[in-house]
Amino acid sequence: MKTFRILLIIAVLLLALFLPSNASAAQSGGDNGSSFAASEILVKFKPDVSASEVAEIHRQYGGQVKEIIPSIGVQVVTIPACKALEKARAYSAHGKVLYAEPDYLAEAIGAPDDAYFDNQWGMKKVEAPAAWDVTKGNSTIKIAILDTGVDLDHPDLAGKITGNTNFSTSTTTDDIYGHGTHVAGIAAASTNNGIGVAGLGYSASIVSVKVLGDSGSGYYSWVANGIVWATDNGAQVINMSLGGASVSSTLEDAVNYAWSKGVVVVAAAGNSGSSAPFYPAYYSNTIAIAATDASDKLASWSNYGDWVDVAAPGVSIYSTLIDAGYGYKSGTSMASPHAAGLAALVYSVVTDLDGNGRLNDEVRSRIETTADNISSVGAGSGRINAYMAVSGSATPSMGSITGKVINSASGLPITGATVTNGVSTASTDSSGAYILTSVAPGSYIVIASAVDCSSASQNVSVVARQTATANFALTSLLPPVSKAMWVDSINFRVTGKNLRFEIKIVSDSGAVTNAQVTTKLEGSAGQSWTFSGTTDNYGVASFTLQKAPAGNYVATVTSLTASGYFWNKAKGVNSASYTFDGGNGK
Repeated sequence: MKTFRILLIIAVLLLALFLPSNASAAQSGGDNGSSFAASEILVKFKPDVSASEVAEIHRQYGGQVKEIIPSIGVQVVTIPACKALEKARAYSAHGKVLYAEPDYLAEAIGAPDDAYFDNQWGMKKVEAPAAWDVTKGNSTIKIAILDTGVDLDHPDLAGKITGNTNFSTSTTTDDIYGHGTHVAGIAAASTNNGIGVAGLGYSASIVSVKVLGDSGSGYYSWVANGIVWATDNGAQVINMSLGGASVSSTLEDAVNYAWSKGVVVVAAAGNSGSSAPFYPAYYSNTIAIAATDASDKLASWSNYGDWVDVAAPGVSIYSTLIDAGYGYKSGTSMASPHAAGLAALVYSVVTDLDGNGRLNDEVRSRIETTADNISSVGAGSGRINAYMAVSGSATPSMGSITGKVINSASGLPITGATVTNGVSTASTDSSGAYILTSVAPGSYIVIASAVDCSSASQNVSVVARQTATANFALTSLLPPVSKAMWVDSINFRVTGKNLRFEIKIVSDSGAVTNAQVTTKLEGSAGQSWTFSGTTDNYGVASFTLQKAPAGNYVATVTSLTASGYFWNKAKGVNSASYTFDGGNGK
């Protein structure tokens, strides 16, 4: 666990600030180089202080309460311009005040200009596909994205967003800056929907909490408000791909509040390539995430140190962009939502082992104790492994093969098709899907076959703990079927000693010519005869039993085919009976 330390940090990575005109201008502190609101401070009074005493202290120091952050009781206090440090020190010195501090500025963590990697290599690196074979989570698990907002209309995100709010001074909850949208896609973009990218949280919902303005920065009070709001509105996971170098009791109080309510709090460790603390990631109740590349090396710009808990992919990560786009970004901002998405998956499989009524401690333990032990210096417990975290067991050596089998002409699924890799066999379900499980790593020729269809094969490579895909489109060996036909009638006639019966085939368009009809004629003495023939221009196929013995007969149509038709057995008649007296039919 990380120890809380009060440190004066002389450097902070901040973007140029262009705050809206209705926000307090940012002030640079002369004693620590950090930026904060020029006309606001954060104050928390001791529990036994009365309302009248609070009012008197504010009057004494010239402060006015702008708002109170719920649940943690921190007041956002307006003070004379450019007096933030002076007033914070004055309030802090009062015996009735627990703490007072500037309203420091947090910012979205930037994206260094690094080389691109293959699309979503990070998902494969953390074994997300194998994890999804164990659990896909569920939509009741909410990941709150505390950031610059989320593109509310993005086709890969819109259906996942169950709530949004805005604590910044922006006039919109939407994402103008573009940072939060990229982060949200990594955590929980719509998955297996045929477009865009996959989110590690798979079925998890997204709650957009805008705590950074349209320039990519925001005050700690905005972030603290967002943490409390997300907690009180049912989030199980909070992701913060943001932070600053200034320590804040307000921010820590908010994090501790969320943790006490069972929320997993995940935050980016920062991009200064330093071991210096970065907040809120540094707080003990936050999981601090460093960034690694495709070779499991710590990114050169990623923060590190014994306060960092785990690492996750963060270099050239492909995800959602504003205006329905997709693209690459790098940073611990991109590593953090990998861990947040994983936390959502783990929530669906853990139980309350210690009986404290919360699952966040079990979720955190799973993520940290199952991480892959990579050689990257300062990567905490290692790089997250999604499969091991959700399974809670050693990584298996086996893989699997999955896919669908469809009719190449109609595109419809084929039910009951057989798929084999020469070792194991599976049948397709009503959607045409199949899966071959417990497949040893290696190369296989996978063959799909179905009745009345040609077979097809593919070469498939199976990797341990991953699922290979092999889809098949089989060609039907039967002529295309477009219309229904049926047996309209079966009529018997006697011609001397012979028994003749006629079968008429029709469709909605009338008589069906050139239909191939096979019928079985059974006699009461146990005899049976099989006849086959073709219908004439009137749709009639005629059959004759020469010198038929007297007795009872039943004629049954057993097969009926015709080009461009299918046999609707449920319509018409398929059998008929007749009593033959040996020459005087009746």
